[in-house]
Amino acid sequence: MKKSNLWDDGTAVGINETMVSLIQNIVESPKKIKFVHKGKSLNFYWINNNYIIMEQQFQKKHIFSFTHSLLGFGEEVTNFYKLDQGENCVSKTKIGLSDSTYDSLRHMSLKALNKMIEDDSVEAQMKQFLQDFKDNGQEVIHVIFQNGQHLQTVLSFIPGNHYCWLPDAQKESKEVHFVSAKLDDFLSLIENVKIELLKTEVSSYSHSKVKRTSLLKKFSIYRGLKSFIQANLLLALTYIMLLVSKQQWEPNTNQIVVYIFMFEIGALIVSFMACFRPRVYKD
Repeated sequence: MKKSNLWDDGTAVGINETMVSLIQNIVESPKKIKFVHKGKSLNFYWINNNYIIMEQQFQKKHIFSFTHSLLGFGEEVTNFYKLDQGENCVSKTKIGLSDSTYDSLRHMSLKALNKMIEDDSVEAQMKQFLQDFKDNGQEVIHVIFQNGQHLQTVLSFIPGNHYCWLPDAQKESKEVHFVSAKLDDFLSLIENVKIELLKTEVSSYSHSKVKRTSLLKKFSIYRGLKSFIQANLLLALTYIMLLVSKQQWEPNTNQIVVYIFMFEIGALIVSFMACFRPRVYKD
């Protein structure tokens, strides 16, 4: 950090004010768009109606830049996924796979997958899909559009050569469907979802509020158990003190047993009440 002039011994946190402001904007950003692929990520953090922070993360490096919110992400997304734009070399194709077949493809060995691709009995369109699926690490890429703590939209795709495969949801179908689409159409879809996200009001959902609500739950076994243990620790301390003067009270052992029994009943009642006692947090 010293080499990048981000370190500042004069500040309380040890980094300069520019970096502090950048981190604060990212953490407090109400809207985020995340592209993830093979250990890399391309993230966009909404600041206001004019600017967005773009973060490129790869090989433990983070590169930040500012971009205008109205500008498209086509070039950045194309470079990030190394997509080849151009004329679609695959005609409009639809692939249907059963859930079990799709799950098998995801966990299939490369040797078995290559054997399927080279099988002459497999249709050309299916071979192309399997090849693209293999080249993408046998996984579907997910693009996340986040509003507050809510996932507003998730777009999924598999990149191909000058095209991509998009999931095609079918109602009341037990199959997984993919349809080929031009990259330009897919990039336009990303842009439209981004515009919709930026126009949508910021979600009122607050992580801090949810956390506080969970902490202030009305019934808590933990609080009751904690109270019971504390009471028994006090009882154990009292018993140790009684052992010191055992000769004096030994003739009245029955009274001591009754005392311990009554104490345990009282501890159980108090512990049970503690389960319902709300815990107060000071802001």
